[in-house]
Amino acid sequence: MNVFLPIMLVLMGTSSTVAGPLHDAAKNGDLKLARQLLDQGTNPTDFDSSGEPALLIASLAGHADIVAFLLDKGVSVESRNKGGLTALHAAAYAGNLDVVKLLVSKKAPVNDDKNFYHMSPLHAAAEEGHAEVVAFLLANKADIEAKERNGYTPVTQAGWRSHWEAADLLLKAGAVCQAADIVGEPLYNECLKRK
Repeated sequence: MNVFLPIMLVLMGTSSTVAGPLHDAAKNGDLKLARQLLDQGTNPTDFDSSGEPALLIASLAGHADIVAFLLDKGVSVESRNKGGLTALHAAAYAGNLDVVKLLVSKKAPVNDDKNFYHMSPLHAAAEEGHAEVVAFLLANKADIEAKERNGYTPVTQAGWRSHWEAADLLLKAGAVCQAADIVGEPLYNECLKRK
């Protein structure tokens, strides 16, 4: 069910990704090195060898200062990795609320689903059970009934992973329990019980 895991493992450096110095600085939170590299002419929009932009790496790692720096240097808030995921997807997946707030304040589309998975940032936060991020995205008009490429909504994503705090927030906001023939009888019944 977790479609983000392979991409996020690459971002977190658990694969054989070959990153450049800027990507290493983004991952490690080294703002001084990031500034130095850009002063020396490094392109802040370059991708690493696996197709990840530094902005996504910094967002996933929770380094709001590097995210802000890269955005100030002209990196688009809608910059995407090879799967089409944005920095907001990465920050929501990792539960980095400060980065999520920063990206939304810089006009990152809250309902972006222009990626291979057709997942929104709300799907990512719900799937990982990040209730504070779910609440913030809901307060910023995230679509509670958005469907990813398999037809699942954020409440279903949260329920499958037993992230009931996140699921309850979605249900309280008006999310509909998906039918038993779509999600299975146990999840459907648990969802209805919580409604």
